[in-house]
Amino acid sequence: MHGLLQDLRFGLRQLAAKPGFTAAAIITLALGIGANTAVFSVLNGYLLKPLPYPQSDRLVKVGVDYKAIGTGHFSMSVPLYELIRENATALSSTAIYNYNYVNARIGGGSTVLPGVVATGSLFKTLGVKPALGHEFSSAASEPGKGSVAVISHHLWRDSFSADRDIIGQMIQLDGKPVRIIGVMPKGFIFPDRGIEIWTPLTISPEDRALDRMFMLSPRLIGRLKPDASLEALQTQLDAVRAHVGRVVSADTRQELTDAGFFVHAKTWRQAQLRGRTQTLLLLQGAVLLVLLMTCVNVANLLLSRILGRSHEIAMRSALGARRAILSRQLLIESLCLAIPGGLVGVGLGWLGLHYYAALAWGGVGGLFNKALDWRVGLAALAMVGITVIIVSVLPIRYLAKVDLQQLLQQGGRGAVASGGARRVRSALVTIEMTLATMLLAASGLLLHSFVNLQAVDPGYRTDNILIAGLLAPRDARTNNGALNNLFGDLLTRVRALPGVEAAGLAGWAPMGNSSRSGGFTIRGRERSAGNAKPQALQDAVDGDYFRAIGLPILRGRNFDSRDTSGSRPVAIIDSTLAHKYFDNTNPIGQQVQFSEQWYTIIGVVPGIKPFDLTKQGRGTVYLNAAQAPGTLMHLVIYTAISPDLFAEPLRKTIAAVNPSVAVYGIESMHDRIVRSLGDKQRTMTLLLVFGGIALALAVVGIYGVLNYAVRQRVSECGVRLALGALPTDLLWLIIRDGLKLLTARLVVGLALAVALGYVLSSRLFGVVPFDLLTLAGTALVLAGTTLAACYIPARRAATLDPATAMIEQ
Repeated sequence: MHGLLQDLRFGLRQLAAKPGFTAAAIITLALGIGANTAVFSVLNGYLLKPLPYPQSDRLVKVGVDYKAIGTGHFSMSVPLYELIRENATALSSTAIYNYNYVNARIGGGSTVLPGVVATGSLFKTLGVKPALGHEFSSAASEPGKGSVAVISHHLWRDSFSADRDIIGQMIQLDGKPVRIIGVMPKGFIFPDRGIEIWTPLTISPEDRALDRMFMLSPRLIGRLKPDASLEALQTQLDAVRAHVGRVVSADTRQELTDAGFFVHAKTWRQAQLRGRTQTLLLLQGAVLLVLLMTCVNVANLLLSRILGRSHEIAMRSALGARRAILSRQLLIESLCLAIPGGLVGVGLGWLGLHYYAALAWGGVGGLFNKALDWRVGLAALAMVGITVIIVSVLPIRYLAKVDLQQLLQQGGRGAVASGGARRVRSALVTIEMTLATMLLAASGLLLHSFVNLQAVDPGYRTDNILIAGLLAPRDARTNNGALNNLFGDLLTRVRALPGVEAAGLAGWAPMGNSSRSGGFTIRGRERSAGNAKPQALQDAVDGDYFRAIGLPILRGRNFDSRDTSGSRPVAIIDSTLAHKYFDNTNPIGQQVQFSEQWYTIIGVVPGIKPFDLTKQGRGTVYLNAAQAPGTLMHLVIYTAISPDLFAEPLRKTIAAVNPSVAVYGIESMHDRIVRSLGDKQRTMTLLLVFGGIALALAVVGIYGVLNYAVRQRVSECGVRLALGALPTDLLWLIIRDGLKLLTARLVVGLALAVALGYVLSSRLFGVVPFDLLTLAGTALVLAGTTLAACYIPARRAATLDPATAMIEQ
């Protein structure tokens, strides 16, 4: 123990004597450990930490897939939900829910609250009770018995001043009185961040009818019994699917078979992550490479330090110090660097975690707790331990092989001139440059892909477009005439506002979070068995929507005053559907059937990319909003001024027409597109940061090798200068050595980068994994930074005084 303390004191004195070396090593380690701490904290929060519900690993989400037609989601119908509730015995509790914006009057003002309607079993399924009051019962889902609400802790605190007598108070929701019966605990989130109010989902006898089996709208959450597994649940869901096939008509059964109807279940965590696990693992892999580079860099620095201390090491050996004691000393010095590096790294990781939290994945990000915890602490401790081992192993291995007796006889100079030491340092730089090339090329591929995405034409106007969601008041929702009058008045007032070029209505708008789709039939074209019904998106718009969004009428005509609620149903299709299903015929005048209603095609507009810039839409049928009005519509406005300046005048205009209309989600089309690219931009940005760190570490490594090479060759440089060599000759001699270091490593690194590109191929757009432009750009960046790293040692060699240099060694 006494020997260890002596080694510790000696190691600290050695490090204190070289503050530049010590600071460089600690900062280098802090960068690697900090990046890993931040990313592991995110990965830990999303993949490892329990969700904020008791036994959250038992929660599952059940939904419907149509595999043959390429649609999969977690929507559900009431009849299907009741079949699952009765037959899926692996579930101890189930509930269905749906999102619901409500117009609330609180304290004399009106506000739109993001909410959820759910069956009374929701809170039991989640295993969470209100902090105040109680949850609503299953009976509240019966028609006429649902005038109650449970509110969030945030709403209770901010809008009701945390009044503990809130239970029993009445508020107006969509023009009707509703009694508050509960307040959820602080931090409660379901299903996403930002939900403020939960009300009962009303289920009528009509909703339970067999013909509503495939009217998918709500979502289903369930809790597995303690002894049940996800596989057992899936087996029972397969039995439910088979039962559905027996109770529906033969035609419907055939249609379901053709479409690949499937009922599936995932854990709640998997469902909420929405396929982002691969991104998290990719980022963790990238920062592990950065950590490996930091370890290699510090090992290089330590080896350089050993070479400089070779005389001291030889003297200690001559005085009786065994190699094991010398190795222990190096290990302790590595520990003295790794511990403060780890502490600083955790601090940097905490800052990085806050930066990443600002880039959270929409509402779902709030469900996962990404704060530092004991798992992150253990991971940081493990990183410190691994760092100590990696940064010590090569110096200790070198120490085990070097002839200490010969070092003493040479006064320590043999270590500096050792070919073995040069080979070890060269190998370390090779690792650094290879890893840096991989990370830089990967981030370059994502950057190129992102640039390509931003240049994509989505098919519609993106500049100066403002979109606002409108929810009709409750008293107008069941009356098509009232809906048409309400939205007609709103459009008239909005179009009269200064700066409005065009304004229209749509059931959903591009790059939003909701849409409607389904199968359709073309009159006169019978669907043969084994062929799935054609699928298309469906939207309800008015005639000015196309002018506002910038979609010209390619064939036929637009909706106009002839198309009323009492006239024949008409539709406009996009060119995607026209080419796919009417390629050799004129679609104008032909009829398509949606939801048992036939529509006559009167026009064709261009196809668009509705939700993802990487994918062309599968086709859209636009219905006339006057004939198919919705309670939830989107106002699409083309303005002559910045859309951001238009939001407040729009709110005031709508409130002046009808204050009961709920307005939500006001944003520009540009913001919608930016949001749709969020995941790709986040991954690209982080990989660029990690690639930049890797590049900096590689440059430091190259500089260190060349700087030592110059020190080793001082006498040689003096002789060359004395024999007539020009300073520029020495300058290019050292630069050539640096470029030699680069060439072979660059080839290996680019080959590995291409392999990594294939791993990333699903995230690339318009870029191949062996994209020559990206690889050439990576090579140029590395060559440029290598030249910069070479210049200082080369300049030092070129400015040597020959007389001094020849006697320096």
